[in-house]
Amino acid sequence: MALGMTKSMEDLRAPQATWGAEVKLYETEKRRVIDEGLVGGPQLRLRLGAVQTQERVFDPLLQRYRSEDTEYRQRFAEEKARVAHLNRSQDIQILREQPFHIINGSSKLEAIAPGADPVRLGGHGTLGEKRRTRNGQNSYPISAVDYNITSNLPLQAHHWAPPDARPMMQERSPKARLVPAFAVKDYNIVTNKYLRDHETKAAAEKHLNLLEATHKHMKQRAGFDPISQQFGDPTVEETVRTADTALQSEIVMRAQSRIPPSYKGRESEFFNVTTHEAKNKDMLQLFETLEKERKERFRNRYIVEHNLHAQDVKGDHIREARRLNRIAPERYEEPVARGYDIIENKAFGNGPKCKQVHEPMTKPRATVWEKALHGLEPEAIEATLQPKSSSTWNPSTETKNAKTLKMTASGSESQLRRPSSSRTTSTVSRSKSLANFDKGSVRSSMSAPPPPTLKLPGGDVGSVYSRAA
Repeated sequence: MALGMTKSMEDLRAPQATWGAEVKLYETEKRRVIDEGLVGGPQLRLRLGAVQTQERVFDPLLQRYRSEDTEYRQRFAEEKARVAHLNRSQDIQILREQPFHIINGSSKLEAIAPGADPVRLGGHGTLGEKRRTRNGQNSYPISAVDYNITSNLPLQAHHWAPPDARPMMQERSPKARLVPAFAVKDYNIVTNKYLRDHETKAAAEKHLNLLEATHKHMKQRAGFDPISQQFGDPTVEETVRTADTALQSEIVMRAQSRIPPSYKGRESEFFNVTTHEAKNKDMLQLFETLEKERKERFRNRYIVEHNLHAQDVKGDHIREARRLNRIAPERYEEPVARGYDIIENKAFGNGPKCKQVHEPMTKPRATVWEKALHGLEPEAIEATLQPKSSSTWNPSTETKNAKTLKMTASGSESQLRRPSSSRTTSTVSRSKSLANFDKGSVRSSMSAPPPPTLKLPGGDVGSVYSRAA
């Protein structure tokens, strides 16, 4: 805001000397300068009927107010302002010009100070009260040169003021006088020698030439050799190199200070990615340790996930096996007992016009005898099936065999409780039914021979229901 008030739009639109100044001026104009229209008030609106209202007050043809009082007040104010302006102009003219008329010599201040010399009257605030002296200030004009133009002597020697009040002469060095070489007559162009003191002047001329060449060289090229890219002066070269090194160090430090903390701890910060030279071996060892720990965590994670997946698969298998074991085997016995397929009307068998019956997945229910002999060794089963006479029967031996049979059944029951077989449900139920038997039932079942196996109807030649009577 302040910048916009101090600089006018004409200053901003003026052409600049350099391109950088133009860019800076453009930025100032676009960002910091406020347009005058934004800080000014709203534009005055001429309300509808305002002109007609003024015409009813002021007559535009006669150029006067219709009201006499208004016209009188306006004329009195205009006359008063005109007289004030004229008096102010007359005062300014008297102060800036001579206080008397230059043609007839009459005083312009006669009405204020009658009979007084207008030249000796006081200035502003003391007009007509304080008289001027003969030797007043600025009575004599000061020349633009520091010598008397009549006698051509300096003002310290020829001046109207006393010696102690004379202006001091300003010392000015004259310009260098350049004399053309052809105007010098102390050199013989035939012998190529100076007329007097040739050796001294030749040495001085050589030294001057060196100084002049050095001056031109330093002025044009600033002492910098574009081929060797070095300054001729070792001091300047060292100063410039120091400044350049400090600048590069500052640039690097500023760039490093702007790097976020999370990026400063990267692994490539502690070794050279090009030469693989380690800068901080401890930090690199820490990174390797962290990487190994991360891999171990990932490895343990994969192991745990694999075990969980294996448990899920095993649980799915057990669940599917249990679901299939819940299917009753009697649902597959009816079509087999019927002997033919009611949809295709084909008999079950292995003949050319027969339909093959596949064995169902379900197993037939175990009989009481199979439940009793479940889990026994083959030798025990053979000893149990051998007929015993009443004379050789020993109650203690029978009781021992029953206990062995019961312990074997209970052991098989505990083994079958684990979900490692697909027949877990049926086996557990068989073990439970086996545990409910008493010794008398076991003894009676062991003395009786096993029942004959049921033969399925149908055969290689066809079903028994389709044979001729």
